[in-house]
Amino acid sequence: MADNADFAQYSALYTLNVKPGIKRDGTVFEAEEFTDGVWCRFQRERAKKIGGYRTVFNSLSGIYRGMIIQPNNGVNYIFAGNFNELDVFTTSTNYAVGSGPYKADILPGQVGLTVVNPTTNSIQIAGTSGVSGAVAYFPVGTDIIFSQSGTPTTYTTTSVSYVAPYVQVGFSGTIPATPTSAWIANAPTFTPDPFGGPYRTNWQFDAVYSATGGELQILAHPGYNLINLDNGIPSQVLVGGITPTTGNTWTFSGLSDSAGQSPTYQPISVDGGVCVLYPFTFVYGSHGYIANNNISTNTNNATYQKQSLYDWNGPLANQVNVSASKVVKGMTVRGGTNSPSGLFWSTDSLIRVSFTAANAPTYWNYDIVSSQISIMSANTVVEMDGIYFWMGVDRFYLYNGSVKVLPNDKNVNYLFDNINFSSRQKVWATKVPRFNEIWFFYPRGEATECTDVIIYNTKDQIWYDTGMALGSQRSCGYTTELLPTPLWADWNYDVIYSAPRVIVTTPTGLSAPAANQFYLHGDETPTFSPGDSVSFFRSPDAATYVIASSVNIYNTTIGTPGVTLVTCTTNFDPVVAPGQDVFYITGGYNIWQHEFGHDRVGLTGSTAIYSSITTSDISWVGGTPSGDSAQGINRRMHLRRFEPNFLQTGVIGLTILGRKFADDDVDSQTSGPYFFDDKVGKIDLRVEYRLMRLQFESNELGGSFEMGRNIITCEYGDERP
Repeated sequence: MADNADFAQYSALYTLNVKPGIKRDGTVFEAEEFTDGVWCRFQRERAKKIGGYRTVFNSLSGIYRGMIIQPNNGVNYIFAGNFNELDVFTTSTNYAVGSGPYKADILPGQVGLTVVNPTTNSIQIAGTSGVSGAVAYFPVGTDIIFSQSGTPTTYTTTSVSYVAPYVQVGFSGTIPATPTSAWIANAPTFTPDPFGGPYRTNWQFDAVYSATGGELQILAHPGYNLINLDNGIPSQVLVGGITPTTGNTWTFSGLSDSAGQSPTYQPISVDGGVCVLYPFTFVYGSHGYIANNNISTNTNNATYQKQSLYDWNGPLANQVNVSASKVVKGMTVRGGTNSPSGLFWSTDSLIRVSFTAANAPTYWNYDIVSSQISIMSANTVVEMDGIYFWMGVDRFYLYNGSVKVLPNDKNVNYLFDNINFSSRQKVWATKVPRFNEIWFFYPRGEATECTDVIIYNTKDQIWYDTGMALGSQRSCGYTTELLPTPLWADWNYDVIYSAPRVIVTTPTGLSAPAANQFYLHGDETPTFSPGDSVSFFRSPDAATYVIASSVNIYNTTIGTPGVTLVTCTTNFDPVVAPGQDVFYITGGYNIWQHEFGHDRVGLTGSTAIYSSITTSDISWVGGTPSGDSAQGINRRMHLRRFEPNFLQTGVIGLTILGRKFADDDVDSQTSGPYFFDDKVGKIDLRVEYRLMRLQFESNELGGSFEMGRNIITCEYGDERP
């Protein structure tokens, strides 16, 4: 202690006054906000540990790249797509407890047709009455199927003609007897990415309904945009009901222009995505392409304003190219009465689309709001309280009637200097309305999946981040107001493998296994049960198979305990052979319910979530600990006492981080940690640094904290650094 110390300082009390937010840009010494944090948010401008999360579902089918949640009659229906399939989960609207995944059945037919007057080798197509030019829509070589079940036989057209009042197509072989329906099947409605990659599929979803009633429909677009935002390969939009067709089976079919007065019998395929501006469905893609379907406007008709999903050539339908760049995202925006409106983001422009009945017969207006914007990925746009926020390639934007830059001087360099641009399409955003937050997930450094989150608090207009916490490793998610907490999907493959079992040769007297079967020694039915999954390799890229049945077989020839014949729902690819290992597996890619408790609750139990927050510099050099005046005194600070003021559960650790000079390593000297719970009124200390920061950490089961007004007692220390 310096000899000439000011003894009045011995009893000086200060309340820590650190501005809210976490400042990553610039130097530590310049910051007035908190300088570091992990899994910590700000509410009422006070630091608070972010909530916990628990596993509600897991899937072995792949990383989810898009999700929508829609409630209906007391059930939340969750639709999530990955590289291989579209899955469905169900929960209640109060708690995230339910069942799934159920793999949706995507039907193979691209365009549906109604058949009349079939013969053994020809059909006539209804809906083409009086349209002789419709023969152009069914050229010779068109592939036709007559069933959507299983793997239907494909028939190729060999002739086409107009036989008033229908188009007639002929085939070289015999077709099924008396068909009433047929489907064009020139290409698959959905093509999964291969196991092992490259993974291209990035899903967009929306929901559409009719003012006259009927089931809510889910629109899904599996775009090949995960690798390149400006991908130009189109894929067909899918449509299916929100409720299962039968049992736990959901059916999706390809969207097409196959109804109305002038159908083209073409699939609705785009390379951008799909959205709904009620009551219209819009699709979009390359070269500024935007198109919408038709609805009925006959007020004397029961179909007034009824969605006609398959009519894309009626009087209210339209298609246009409004910019040179690709349109990657569309969202509804408030318009006037009976005036559907929306915003569409291209890679360099923001376009507003609006419907005006008085403008008949053109109806639709397309206004370029700004041609000087950017967008990081198609999934970075979030609407919060009528304002639209999104991440560009080098700054943030908002739209509230006009485009504005969203100011950020706290972590904009921290983000854009370290984001992995080669994985930019994996960047996505969502919101946590309770805390007025928008979360921007992004891959940091060399990571190819999201590992960090930048958070903007719209109410307090402050920025912070999650410090690369484990809970930041999410691939997509959704927030619905009926379920009070968000559901987010994990990209980590969290699988528990059983000890390997060995496939045995076919026992004497038994049939050889089919392409989806194998034998195991003994009775393995308790482990290998219907509905469970198996894999033949311990790898996240290995295919998994669902068990359909397992039967223990024994007789006088085989003896006891016999063998178990395991049958799976699909054939093995590649084929398996005796002597090969097989694993029973549980887990997979988790879907987490966030803001649940304080811990990470996974398949193997609960673990603590680490959370911390670190103050700005406290010193006599930079000002008083309360920040109310600039002392500018070149003395060490001697910290004598800390009086915690927290709402907390569990123990919090206090570590004092010190250094001599402003540019020294920020962790060059430390003291602590000193632990306290909610019953500790003070911690007496004898810690002295020229510059110091206080770091608070929570890392135990059930642990949480919310910071109040902490008090420190300090005095002048030595003159030497």
